[in-house]
Amino acid sequence: MAEQSVSSVEGYPKLACHMGRYTQSAIYRRFSSLNSENILYMQAELVHLEKKLRRLQAEDHASSEGHRSNYSRDWYWLNYASEEGSEQWETAVAIRQKLKEYNDAIIQQSVMGHLADPNPHHLRSLQQWLERPGMGNLALIGKDRNVWGTSDERISSNIDLLTVCPPGSRDSFSAWFTESFIHVIHKLVWRHLKKVDDLESGIASYEENVLHKYTSHITTIIASLLPILAIVVLYRVDSMNARLGLIALFTFTFTTALSFFTSATRGEIFIATST
Repeated sequence: MAEQSVSSVEGYPKLACHMGRYTQSAIYRRFSSLNSENILYMQAELVHLEKKLRRLQAEDHASSEGHRSNYSRDWYWLNYASEEGSEQWETAVAIRQKLKEYNDAIIQQSVMGHLADPNPHHLRSLQQWLERPGMGNLALIGKDRNVWGTSDERISSNIDLLTVCPPGSRDSFSAWFTESFIHVIHKLVWRHLKKVDDLESGIASYEENVLHKYTSHITTIIASLLPILAIVVLYRVDSMNARLGLIALFTFTFTTALSFFTSATRGEIFIATST
């Protein structure tokens, strides 16, 4: 099986290899303003071309010269006039090309609009990789060196960045487990046991699907224990007032667990709690 190539050349080659190997680090500028500005310019060009075309159509339709009055009713004469340098036909062809560029830009903007913002944890990891001597080593020296920001800056919610790595549907527990808990466990225990992926950088990675299995097992165990715990506790309590209080407590616990351990919507949580 072919493996990802690794480059020791600092700068773009090493960064590209890192992004290719760890797809969560594939974070790029979105250029939202520039894309919008480009579309606005093309829109303005098309508006001017449209007005010009309508004016030429009206002039040719009212003309008694040759077959100009037939341009709007018979494509043959309009096409034939193109050999003689018809301004109406030249404008229509210019609009055709500009419309293609405009529509392509609109579609691309729509697609890019659906690309997710980078996960703050992944962005912070990329920033740290870029700054560490054994990794990115601050090798980029051009004007694009600050595209991803720095690790000592607060990550804004309005960053002009996107990720090509699908974020997937993750619940709060899975996010906490993969972004916080694993880091703590790795520093305390697993860093002595797990083999690093890259000896130069010392990076050790964990498969997303393996971590997902762990969180699924934990969620399943908790989902199984909650009803059993509620039944046992309620069975052992004789006071009706205490039972009502415990029912309210277990309902609240169930709702909280449903919100934390799953990606259920508000409606789904409400239905599950009320039934």
